[in-house]
Amino acid sequence: MKKQFSISVIFIFLAILSACEEKKKEVPLRFYAGAVISTTNLATTYLDSGITRLKMEAPVQLEYADGNQEFPKGFQVSIYNEAGIVRSSLKADFVHYDKVQDLYTATGNVLLEDLLKKESLKTTKLHWSRTEQRVFNNEFVEINTPSQVLKGKGLTAKQDFSSYTILEPEGTIHDANSDGFF
Repeated sequence: MKKQFSISVIFIFLAILSACEEKKKEVPLRFYAGAVISTTNLATTYLDSGITRLKMEAPVQLEYADGNQEFPKGFQVSIYNEAGIVRSSLKADFVHYDKVQDLYTATGNVLLEDLLKKESLKTTKLHWSRTEQRVFNNEFVEINTPSQVLKGKGLTAKQDFSSYTILEPEGTIHDANSDGFF
């Protein structure tokens, strides 16, 4: 009888022990897709042989684990000529940088200006390849020069906006040598 009692006590003890044991739940790991680095009041200057070539400024820069970046409050880029004078500037409301393609995509109120020639480009979306030193898009563009307004769809240009081509021009373009030029 004593043996039955002790076996019963052991079973009861094991039952209580197993009931008290915490059941561990497996929690699936989730990948964090948010920014891993956040920078405020960014000011980056690119030099070549000690000469400032480009300056980028942004109120906020977000960098992700894959190297992509976003500038949710826009940015401004100033491009300098050999004399150290700001030749052109690029401004946009929002910018996404794709690290794999090494390509910036500016959206919103995009404004690219050639400050020396007093020309400006307005569009809603513009791609900027810093390595190719060019900008391009397939969107509607409007270019204001001191003498005319040029419109069309699609553009390719040097990053400093010193030369450009509208892929599908619209309207009338006057030649400075023609009678219709004002």
